[in-house]
Amino acid sequence: MDKYKAREDLIAALTEDVSPVKPVRPHEGAAMIVFASVAASIACLVIFGFWQGMINGEASPYFWISNGLLALAGAASTSALVSSVLPRVGAHGSAPLWSVAMLAVLPFAAIIAFLSYEAGHNHGIGMSDPGLMYGECALYGFMASLVVAGAAIAFVRRGAPVSLNRSGWLIGLASGSLGALAYNITCPIDSLMHVGIWHVLPVFIAALFWRYAAPPLIRW
Repeated sequence: MDKYKAREDLIAALTEDVSPVKPVRPHEGAAMIVFASVAASIACLVIFGFWQGMINGEASPYFWISNGLLALAGAASTSALVSSVLPRVGAHGSAPLWSVAMLAVLPFAAIIAFLSYEAGHNHGIGMSDPGLMYGECALYGFMASLVVAGAAIAFVRRGAPVSLNRSGWLIGLASGSLGALAYNITCPIDSLMHVGIWHVLPVFIAALFWRYAAPPLIRW
């Protein structure tokens, strides 16, 4: 600072090479993620076809509950993620955590139902449930989530998130939830054992994957 005789000279030197940039707006990130989710849904519909059971009354309550919770988790995680790109320090909202905790009830319910069946309390589910044989639904849901994750990463790189690890978790939760939802509308298997395990698993796989894969991609 000794070479600057006045404060004005120091400020002028610091701002000499500064150029204006377009501000980062959270609603633009939300729009990008929504658009990517719609694109993933359309791709799944083209590849796997639309399940008519959703509109003719065949879908079970488990189908609507699971997809409703996925939508809630995806919305909460997306909201927290797009808000995190603005540089600030303070308490973070816990909405994503609570929404994922509610979603986690489904696999626990499926496991308890399975154990009850194995203990001899046959409620019509268990190993006889054909839904247990179609674990590839988890893979398809995760692949759909990659489209959403790409949009989320592209937006977060434009901002300045304070915690890269938290952003990684949120990218995984948002993309996993919305990607699973994009594929699930094509799946005709709607038993508790199937939706509680294979339709929810992509969320936790994506969360763990992007927790470690995302920080290097969004770091400046």
